[in-house]
Parts: sequence; C-alpha cells; structure tokens
Amino acid sequence: MNFKEISIGEKMTDSLSKRESKGYLVRVDANRKLTIDLRGPAGQDFDLYIKHNEEASTLNWDYKRVTTKADEIITIEPTSAGSYYILVYAYRGSGQFSLSTEVPIQDVEIVPSQQIKGTLTASKEALYYLIKTKEGQKITLDLNGPLDADFDLYVRYGERPTNINYDFKSYSGSSKEKIIIDKAKRGSYFIMVYSYRGSGEFTLSALPLEEAETVELIITSKEKLRTKYGQAELGQIEAKIADYINALGTAGIIAKLAYVDDAASLSPYGLSPVASDSPEKIKELIDSLEGKLNPRHILILGGPSIIPFFSLTNPAGFDGDRIVHSDSPYASRDSDYLIPERSLGRLPDAKESELPFFLSLLSAAASRVRRADKVSFGMTANVWTDASQAVYVSIKNAGEILELSPPVRHGDLPVARLNRKGYFYFNLHGGEDTANWYGQEGSSYPVAFTPENIQDAELRNAVVCCEACYGANIVDKGVDEALSLKFLARDAACFVGSTKIAYGPIEAPSTEADLLVLKFFERIKEGQTFGDAFMKAKQDFARECLAARSRLDMTEKKTLIEFVLFADPSSKMEEA
Repeated sequence: MNFKEISIGEKMTDSLSKRESKGYLVRVDANRKLTIDLRGPAGQDFDLYIKHNEEASTLNWDYKRVTTKADEIITIEPTSAGSYYILVYAYRGSGQFSLSTEVPIQDVEIVPSQQIKGTLTASKEALYYLIKTKEGQKITLDLNGPLDADFDLYVRYGERPTNINYDFKSYSGSSKEKIIIDKAKRGSYFIMVYSYRGSGEFTLSALPLEEAETVELIITSKEKLRTKYGQAELGQIEAKIADYINALGTAGIIAKLAYVDDAASLSPYGLSPVASDSPEKIKELIDSLEGKLNPRHILILGGPSIIPFFSLTNPAGFDGDRIVHSDSPYASRDSDYLIPERSLGRLPDAKESELPFFLSLLSAAASRVRRADKVSFGMTANVWTDASQAVYVSIKNAGEILELSPPVRHGDLPVARLNRKGYFYFNLHGGEDTANWYGQEGSSYPVAFTPENIQDAELRNAVVCCEACYGANIVDKGVDEALSLKFLARDAACFVGSTKIAYGPIEAPSTEADLLVLKFFERIKEGQTFGDAFMKAKQDFARECLAARSRLDMTEKKTLIEFVLFADPSSKMEEA
C-alpha cells in the first residue's frame, strides 16, 4: 500500500469505499505530543490504526481506535523520532472523511545532566524547552548545532522568550552558544532554540545545577550593644560573634555580619546606616542586603532593646492587646507580612546585667551541635485536653503522657521529669506581667509551670513550643522574668511562642495557635532547620486556613504575626 506523506498541521480530505483502506504518514521529532484526528460521515464506521516507522495494517499496529462511529482520535505522547504510519479503514459504510494531525508547540523539560536532541527544519523556526530551578542555583546551557547554520539561544524567566523579549541571549553567528545564569530565581526558565539561518539537528544540554552558596545574614546594632553593655563588653560579644561566624564557615555557611548603624559593615554593599530604633528602616536595609547577598537565613542578634520588634496593629481588635510585637515584617519581602518568605530567627539578649546569658547563647550557637533525645514533655490546661492531645501526638512516643493542670501543679513536677527531653509542648495560660504559666479547670487557674521548674533541669538542645498568652513576651524582661528566656538560659536550642494574647480551640481539629505549633513540630520532624520549619509552618497554616474558607479571619491573622522564633535559623534538631 502507498502511504502518502502529510505535514503536521495539515488537514486533508479523502474518501473511502466499503472495506477500503488508505494510508498516510507524518514525521515527528521525539518527546512531542501527536494528535491524529479522523472525521468521517455520520452513520458510518471508520477505524484508525497507527504504527511507528513501519506500515500500519489492521493486524500490525502500535495504536488503534475502533468504535462504531466514523470519528476517531488518537493521541501519542511522548512521541519517538521518526515516521508514524496512519491507516484509515472503512469497516462499515463509505464516504468522505477529513484527517488532520497536530503537534502543539510544547516546552520540553530539561533536567540537569540531560542532553536533548532536536531538529530545526528551516530558517526562522524555533523549538522551546524549560528547566526548573531553585533559588540561587547556577544554570549552564550549551547549544551545539550544524556548522553551516546559525542557531541562537534565548532564555526568559517565567514565560517563553522571543528574539525581542528575553532575559538572556547568546548569538555568535554560529550554532554553538552558551548561557550561564549565576543566581537563578526559584521557578521555571523557558528556553528558545532559534534558527536565524539554516536547518539541521542540534543538541541542547544543561550542566548539573550548582547549588548556590548558603549565606546567613546576621543583623544587629553595634551602638545599642555598646550603650547597653559597654565598650569592653562589646568586645566580648564581637569575639563570640566571630566564633559563631567561623563555626558557620566550617559547616559550609557563609555568614555576613551587618550592623544596622555602622558604616564600615555596610559600605561593602554600597549601603548606609539606618536608625537602629526604626524597624521600618531596618527592614528596608534587610531588603537591600538580600538583593546583594541572597541569604538563605537571617539571624537577628539581640532582643527588642537592640533590634526592635515591629509594633503592629492588632488584627483581632479589642481583645486587650492594642498592638502586637512581631518579627513578621522582617521575614517578608514586601508589605504583606502575614505569610513569611524568609527563614528568620532571633537570639535575644536580656537585661543589661545579664550579659553572660547572651554570651552563652552565642557560644551554644557556635557549637552547631543540636542533638537531643527523641523524648518529650507535654503539659496543658485541663480544659484544653482534647485540643492539646491532637498537637502532642506529633512529638510523643509510646507511653508518654500529656500532663493536665489541674490536677498537676508546678510543685508536682520533679526535675527528673523534665531532664533530657528533646521536645517540650505547653498549652497553658500566661500573663503579660508574670513569668508563670497556669492551668485551668472551670474557674480554677492553678500555677502549672514556673522558671523554678527548670532552674536545674538538663534541657540542652531542646525544642520548646508554648501556646500560652505572652509566652514569648521578652520586652523589658530578665531571664527569671520570662520562661522563654529561662529555657534558652538552660541551653534549649529553640523557643516558639506568642508575644501577646493567643487563641486556640477547646477541642480538635487544630486551629489558630494549636495548628501553627502542630505544623512547626511536623516540619521539625522532617529535619528542617529551625528557620525553615517556622517559615513553612506559617505557610502551611495559612494554606489550610485559606483552603477552609478562602480568607484569614482576625484571630488567624493575629496568630501569624504574634508567634516568634527564638533560635539560630540555620540550625536544626538532630534526634539522638
């Protein structure tokens, strides 16, 4: 049988008598999507048979479409390079039919170390590809085409390039082109191979993507540290910071220290000092430094007396908090600070008389070892038992119980009950002017946990999450005046808590503070760094809330901005 060649995109008409067959063929490149569409007369029965690189018949086919109608469609994806032989067969009836073929212009994905072959059949023709990248990766694309042609290479982020609109281009008068993107954005880069002149086969390859250097940006205020502690003490702090930077370097992380009010530390980036008491100006500086350094993590050194919290309007209205102390805007790349985009944490200091506390935090961060036992301690107000169990299950092991207050009070907890726990979870009441946390049953609010409970406890490298109102309130607080600081003083690696009044449900499912803490524990258990786990927990929280009702309510917005992370964001828990 004679198989007539037809072109991609061509629609041709022909006719068949009863039991007659007619053949056609179409040539296609590899990795395409080929659609073959047969349209026959009503009331008749025409069938479709396809064979790759060999004549098709009703007995010899790779693809077939046989129904009781005369309209048949076959889609082949991905195609193999070569010829597809098409047989149209009149099983019943006769009449005129149309046959069309289509290969949509598609973007074929390239993966690292892959070499793709393609063919440009004429001048001014183009083929399209894409490569997916992570933030900061290095991309190297190599094009090799025929010696007697001139093929060009164009790349554009997020959408297809043209020879007019592109982000990167390489055209040399030959068909050998290369494009290197040193710091890619996260997403997809679209690639066009374009024939300026000539035709022929080419290869396009992507070298293995190189991971960007991991950079941690350290933000603090030299003048405020000097004023608070003194010049000699500033020297001690800077020595500890230097140890920490060296430790990061040993771990493969490049640390960049920026004093917000020190020209010498900012001039290498072409930036000037800003007011150290203005969180808005400090955020603008962080935004500018991010553009220069592309940091993977951002660490704020010092409490609010050194680098201030933002004082945000309370989205929950009149619940007793006029403002909300927050680090959320620092973790955002724009003015919409509800959902973070940066891995950011804070290592706070305490009162001016408690410099050893701050130095000890820096020393612990420099150790880089965050290994703790895979055991937990959990405590909740009795009234929230059901809701708390739904969170505690993410960290507890068989046999571990959630302590209920009441009946349990702070004096009922021997230090052995707290020693060497890797995870701590608290869902208790707190107050703005007290260091204690409280239980509840009915109208009874017994003292459940105090700084004295952990005065002698072995808490090294523990991860602590607390849902208590004001659990992370450290404004004008000393170590013994805030349990968050006390946990850090006892060598806990991480503390997550709320700076203001927090919200949560009485029973499952988890919402508000319960949901955020649950998501944080889940991310920590995945092996995420503290900063990444906190950022992704807030993203997970927002995603679930929006999926439930397409918006964030007032208390959900407050939850997102009032919870803060006191930890080195580049460090992570390693379960012993």
